[in-house]
Amino acid sequence: MRAVAITAFLAVFVTQGVFAAEPALTGLFSTFQQSEKAGDISGAEIHIVPNPKGLSVIVQGSEGAPGFPEVLDVRTAGTTVMFTVPEHSASGLVAGEYRGTVTKKGLRLRGPRGLYEDYFLPRKPSFWQ
Repeated sequence: MRAVAITAFLAVFVTQGVFAAEPALTGLFSTFQQSEKAGDISGAEIHIVPNPKGLSVIVQGSEGAPGFPEVLDVRTAGTTVMFTVPEHSASGLVAGEYRGTVTKKGLRLRGPRGLYEDYFLPRKPSFWQ
């Protein structure tokens, strides 16, 4: 009986530790930087925010001049976030499906092709602050 109680206690303790270790899905992830010579802005900024029904993502990319921030729906599974940038988006991100893994350090993003095919955005304040 004592072994069962100890096992139950350890199971609760370990389970709580696993859940506590999961990072918050919300946050701001950015690689935006300004070129010293030309003043161009390059990179991306992704902000995952709560909404009344779950989460939304605000995306903005730049390869010279920043795109228009765009609010998109997010699907989640554990620490994975998924969103779709629509065709004809003015966000600066390539249209298509994006899948990212959120960690305490940042967002590992896998996009459809090109620059954002395998891309890491660290958690940090917005470039625009």
